Amino acid sequence: MNREIPGFYYDPEKKKYFRIQANHKAPSGSQYTKDSVKRKRADHEKHQRKIHLTKRVAKEKITRATFLSHPLIGVQREIGSQHVSTSIRQEQTSSIYASQFRRNQLHQFEPWPDEYTIKHVLRNKRSGILIASGHRGGESSVSVCFPDCDQDKWTYNRTMERVLFKEPYRLSSVSLSHTGYLLASMDSGPDGDSFLAPRMLPDPDEGGDYRWPTSFSHPIRLRTASSLWCSSACPVGDMPLFAIGTSDGLYTLEGFGSYWALSKKPFPNDMAGNSSLHRRVDSSHALVTSVEWLSSDVIAAGLRDSAIFLHDLRSGGTATRLQHPHAVTKMRKVDPYRIVVSGINSLQMYDIRFPPNGLQRNPKPNTKYHTSTKPYLTFSDYSPEVIPDFDISLELGLLASASDERKIQLFSLRTGRQVPSPLSQYQYESSISSVCFESGDGSLHGPQTPSLLVCAQATVDEWIWSNSPKTI
Repeated sequence: MNREIPGFYYDPEKKKYFRIQANHKAPSGSQYTKDSVKRKRADHEKHQRKIHLTKRVAKEKITRATFLSHPLIGVQREIGSQHVSTSIRQEQTSSIYASQFRRNQLHQFEPWPDEYTIKHVLRNKRSGILIASGHRGGESSVSVCFPDCDQDKWTYNRTMERVLFKEPYRLSSVSLSHTGYLLASMDSGPDGDSFLAPRMLPDPDEGGDYRWPTSFSHPIRLRTASSLWCSSACPVGDMPLFAIGTSDGLYTLEGFGSYWALSKKPFPNDMAGNSSLHRRVDSSHALVTSVEWLSSDVIAAGLRDSAIFLHDLRSGGTATRLQHPHAVTKMRKVDPYRIVVSGINSLQMYDIRFPPNGLQRNPKPNTKYHTSTKPYLTFSDYSPEVIPDFDISLELGLLASASDERKIQLFSLRTGRQVPSPLSQYQYESSISSVCFESGDGSLHGPQTPSLLVCAQATVDEWIWSNSPKTI
C-alpha cells in the first residue's frame, strides 16, 4: 500500500505521485488540482464501499439448493418462480419421459422368422389390430394380428394372425387411415404391373369379436400404369383420402367400399414462381419417393432428385419449395409450416415460410454442383440404416431414428441434439426395419401414454414409460 505524502496525490493507474496544484494556478483541464483530487478520492471511496457491500451480500445471502431446479422434482415450477417457454418445458418433460422408456415384446409374427423380413409395422389405435408387411425376394405379404380384448390391455398371440394377401409383387408402402381403411401399394409384378389395394379393417363388436364386412370377400385392386413408391393417409375427414407417390408424379385416392377414384395432380413446371426455370418431367425428375400431409388441403411430395413440392387441393396449384441435399426418402410434419426430411445421409427440418433458396432447374443429388435449401434445424448426429426410417412424436417433442448400429437414436425436435435414454442403449440382434410412434390417447385397451413400436426381423417391441426398475 502506498503511503500518503502531504501535497502529493498517488495515481494508482499511472503508479506515480503528482503534486497537487492550487485551483487558481493550475491550467484549464488539469487532472491534479485540489478539487480534482478531492473528487477522485470521493469516487474511490464510493467504489470501495460498493465492493464491500457486494461481498457482504454474497456472503450473507441464502441461496437455493441446486437440486430444487431439477426438472423431475419441479419445485420451482410449483411455486411459480420458474418462468420458461412452453417448448423448453416440453423438452424437459420429454427428457424425463425418455429416461424411463422400458421394452416390452409386443408380438412375434409366425411366417417371418426364416423366410420373410418385416418392412412396415402399424397399429390401428381404434381397434388395436397390428399390421405387418414383409417381403421375400419378389414376393410380398400383408398380415394382421387381432388383439385379445378380454384383458385390461391389448395382448397378441399367433392364433389370432391372418394373412390379408400374399402376392408376387414388391410391396412399396402401407398406410392406415383414421377411418379404418388400410391401403397397400404393390409394384413390379410378374408383368411389370402395379396395383393399389384399399381395404376396410373390422372393428370389434360388443362381444369383442372381429368380423369382416361381406362386401370385402374379394380384395379390391386398382391397377396403374405407373410404378408406385409411397402413400400417406389424410389425418382428418369423414372419407378416406390417400396421397400416393408414383414414377410420374403425385396422385390422390379417395372413396369407400368398392368405389374409389384415382386422380393425378399437376407436376410443378417452375421453380417457386420463376417461369424461366422449367423443370424436366421425365421419369428421373418426376419420381415421388415420399408424401406427407401438411394439412387437410396441402400435400408435400419429395422427389428422387431431392426437390420437394407442395400441392394445394383447394386451388389445384403446385410449386417447388425446397431442395434436400440427397434424394428424399421420408418426410414427417411438425406443424403446417415445418417438416422433417430424411435422405440417405441427411436429416433436416425446414420451414416453408422462409424464402426459397438453393433451388435448381434439374437438381442432381450427390454431385459437387448440387445445392440445397438452408434448413431450419439440422440433426447432425444422424447415422441411419441403409434404408433409413424415422418417426416423430409431437406430444413428446422427440424424433426416433433407426441407426446403423442396430439402435434407436432419439433427438429433440427443438434443438436437434440427441436425448439419452435406455432405448438408445439397447442394441438389436438384427437391423431395425420400422419405427412408429403411438400417441397416448387414453383408449380402453391401448397405451395410456405415448409409446414407440420398433420392429427388427420378426419381433415387434413396444417401448413405453415405466417407473419400475425392471431391466430391458
